[in-house]
Amino acid sequence: MVHCEDRSPIEPLQYRLTQAADRLRYAVDEVIRAVPVPIRRPAEFQRVLKLDRSLSSRLLRAVQLHDPLASLHRMPGPQGIRLLLRAAEKANSDREVIARAEEALVALERMIAAELGDWKELEAAISGWLPDAREQFEMANRQAAFRAMSNIKGVTADAEISVTLIHPGNSKDGWLDRAGITGICRMRRLRAGAPMGLLHGSSIAPPPGMQRLSLFGQPIDAEHGAPLLEEFSSSPTPSFDVLVEGDAVHYMLQGDDVGMESMVDLLFADVMHDRYPMHAGISSRPATPGALIDIPVRTLIVDVLVHEGVWPDIVPELRMYDTAGRGVANPTDPARNIDRIDVLESIQDIGTHMDRFRTKEVARYVEMVEFVCDKLGWKGERFRGFRCRADFPIYGTQLSMVFHPPGSKE
Repeated sequence: MVHCEDRSPIEPLQYRLTQAADRLRYAVDEVIRAVPVPIRRPAEFQRVLKLDRSLSSRLLRAVQLHDPLASLHRMPGPQGIRLLLRAAEKANSDREVIARAEEALVALERMIAAELGDWKELEAAISGWLPDAREQFEMANRQAAFRAMSNIKGVTADAEISVTLIHPGNSKDGWLDRAGITGICRMRRLRAGAPMGLLHGSSIAPPPGMQRLSLFGQPIDAEHGAPLLEEFSSSPTPSFDVLVEGDAVHYMLQGDDVGMESMVDLLFADVMHDRYPMHAGISSRPATPGALIDIPVRTLIVDVLVHEGVWPDIVPELRMYDTAGRGVANPTDPARNIDRIDVLESIQDIGTHMDRFRTKEVARYVEMVEFVCDKLGWKGERFRGFRCRADFPIYGTQLSMVFHPPGSKE
């Protein structure tokens, strides 16, 4: 009988995988060194072993990396490694060296099959342990998801932008006004008849009686229309409907004016007075500007421009939520913490010089912000900017910057 205390503890998967990866890296390096003609550059590799240049480059780079998991991440899959072993055998390399490499590869394959399933799952596991691998792995899958959702929705866009300006208010002492610019750039259909629209809203409903207004003080609803920034949108402008649901506003394009061979830029601006508290003595409710990804886009830019007299020492927190199951998230609701997603993105402090706010995705960005400030009687040069840029953001997610007012417990 074997007693529990006699059993050897099972090493964590990361440790065992690291050991197996190190054996494979060493064995593959031995094979390369055993080739009768010295090869240390991809061109020589390709000439001597008749292997693809890309495969040659990956193999050479993989054996040069000292971190076993980084080497395994760089290494081609089993088929690519076996192409090397067969080519080395044809070049009259040492058969024992080749056999040891095959044994190391088989051992690794068995571990992956038993613990993870397949080689694709291996990439996901490594991405959790290796930051550089995670970024590459996640971006590749984001791009694939973007292409898939673009085809499913029948709509795509090059960029979406959400700009929030926070400025001292004039009507209530201790409260801050908020202006917003929401835009979609180079939006087009991939399938005839696919619905096209842009959602503009807030993850926290405003206090009762607060209304979203145009820059000219008109309500934003079906009767008054959308607050389009015509000077910065496409011309001629397609017709679209306005649908208001709570604090969310939908701008839906009518008809098929925008087709598969035409693109449109749509930019909107609105203002809400007394939207955020200056400090926790007024209210502890944080400001949570952000964007919801409901159109597949290549790039999302979320900017928050804060007046120099507001929250000078506050550093915002970046949060991303999965909205697929329970809709738009309220970042102040602890129950939505389960929906939070770990993000690679970060918030960049872009300073106070308006020229630093420029972005290649949105033409006339600075001019547009200055236009909105002029309409409201604000001075654009008195804002400090925070930016989060996300490439291929995941459809059905929400990105928010959270500003806790001074004096709050957070």
